[in-house]
Amino acid sequence: MKAQRTLPPSAAPIDWRDLVEGLVGLVRPHATMHRLQAEFRAHFGVKHVWFVSSGKAALTLILQVLHRLSGRSQVVVPGYTCFSVPSAVVRAGLSVRLCDMNPKTLEFDARRLAEVADSEVLCVLATHLLGIGVDVPRVAGLCHPQGIFVVEDVAQAFGGKCDGKPFGSLGDVSFLSFGRGKNITCGSGGAILTNDDRIGEALAQEYAQLPDESLAGRLKNWLEVAVTQWLIHPSRYWFPAGLPFLKLGDTKFYTDFPITRMDSVRAGLLRHWQKRLSRSTASRVEHAEQLRRLVPSHVQTITPSSRGQSVYLRFPLLMRSKQAKEALCRRSSEQGLGISALYPCAVKQIAELSGTLSTQQVPESTMIAERLVTLPTHELVSDSDLVRLNAAVESIDEMQDVHQALESSGAGRCVQESPRAH
Repeated sequence: MKAQRTLPPSAAPIDWRDLVEGLVGLVRPHATMHRLQAEFRAHFGVKHVWFVSSGKAALTLILQVLHRLSGRSQVVVPGYTCFSVPSAVVRAGLSVRLCDMNPKTLEFDARRLAEVADSEVLCVLATHLLGIGVDVPRVAGLCHPQGIFVVEDVAQAFGGKCDGKPFGSLGDVSFLSFGRGKNITCGSGGAILTNDDRIGEALAQEYAQLPDESLAGRLKNWLEVAVTQWLIHPSRYWFPAGLPFLKLGDTKFYTDFPITRMDSVRAGLLRHWQKRLSRSTASRVEHAEQLRRLVPSHVQTITPSSRGQSVYLRFPLLMRSKQAKEALCRRSSEQGLGISALYPCAVKQIAELSGTLSTQQVPESTMIAERLVTLPTHELVSDSDLVRLNAAVESIDEMQDVHQALESSGAGRCVQESPRAH
């Protein structure tokens, strides 16, 4: 554990006034929830909004309702995505069908999507991974003639837009996440949005049966948010980052997550969400553009294919090899740079799913999992941090050039046998 400036990979700061509003929500529950619903309906231009305990809880409810309306049971998801997505599919009692990805844009490979989107498919998840916009209308144009719903995954893209419309208003139904490290947070929570009355009526019936969060759970979440806000500052984050038992950044697959209504304390923590979202989005977009200009031109960055504004929850890079990725992550850990390997494997390689998904081929998604790193873009990142991030990427990239040159000249074996030569 080294006391130094240490960047969290992602962060969504909360002001002390938001913490106070969380407690206000405890004593004014109905007014707090109704105000939040009205604000979200207006922002997204949708008729129906529900708030639940998490993004994966929101997706699970959506899938259960769509299955009830359609009867189909296959859910198409990206070959590389957050483990919460396939966990929600399994929790809903449905089957995962993978579609490979375009490594240049991190969206579906269009040719493969046309092949997998058949009459057995219930819905396709159009996922704005890392806040990078995907062409949802194009996905809908392929899916709707087949009777396939389009679920827009905005868990990492709150604040993004396409042709002036916010992400979350483009699919048949969409969901958001307010978990730690998302664009804005209330500790944990999620939202479901739709303009479709048939889906809306079915979701209302499902939502009415959900239990409420316990008082102890509400207060525990509030306290965790308060502590987290103090610890995520780069001057202090070295402390929790150096405690292995906290398992910060670990990605796990599990299906026993709670599905409850969002409580008024969490809703209160979102009281000034519009101001926080505007500040967060501006920072992430600006830092992403600066990083795009700074990183070496031959290091592959991701270029959104869709029109509009991506919000870059984190800034992705495809390193030249798995070894380069691992070396950069080690450098980041040593220097407190907040560079993350993101998810440890492609969806088909998740241990709990590998048996059922072993025959589905997603080579590009597997490659992305091996080579993708993400750089922090949040508002706690300073200009000097951006310079340090670029220097780390550049140094690892130059090291790869040296190794390749040595290997091509026949000296690689000698270098490997003599570590001190480095």
